Amino acid sequence: MPSRRVAFQPCAAWRRAVAVTLAGLLLPGGAAQAVITTTLLSLSGNRITLRVGSAGGTIDNVTFVVTGANIQPSPAPVARPDTVTILLTADKALLALTVNTARLTATPAIGLACTTSSTCGGTTIPFSAISWVSTNPDASGQDIQSGTFNATGSPQQIAQFPLPLLSILSARTQMNNALRFSYANSTVYPSGVYTGRVMFTATMF
Repeated sequence: MPSRRVAFQPCAAWRRAVAVTLAGLLLPGGAAQAVITTTLLSLSGNRITLRVGSAGGTIDNVTFVVTGANIQPSPAPVARPDTVTILLTADKALLALTVNTARLTATPAIGLACTTSSTCGGTTIPFSAISWVSTNPDASGQDIQSGTFNATGSPQQIAQFPLPLLSILSARTQMNNALRFSYANSTVYPSGVYTGRVMFTATMF
């Protein structure tokens, strides 16, 4: 039976609510492989950075190959064994009293479009067919928890956490989550290659 190849590209964007100044030096006791950690900085302005997947500006592909074994005798979900790391770092200046929150949203395309028109024509798979499991969620529930992309193409909030209100120094708060994606495969679509993109946006305000 012909196979389907479903892929999407997770990529990062960021917005800032205040001007960026020089970043400071990280004091001992930096962030470990925890989910949300805060450390003090000797000097920092307001700055936010976001990495989704590989470092260096690479746009990764998350690919699911749906073969006959996943379709017969009944459809079965297809999961990726590896994880995608999302690392959000928010530096807050000492006197930035109006910057208290960091937020992460995900904006999927309207759907995963067929790119092999000879086999699947104009068929589109809704992005709600792709979900993720957060392999290291924080008990506070303020980082990325397990979820599913929406099918509307509109931004959806997937994390929001507070920044320190007052500190003797500037502060760096870092969120580090590892997501394992899966494709529901609950509907049989024509064989072919389907692709789409998700934009992750980090904001501090």
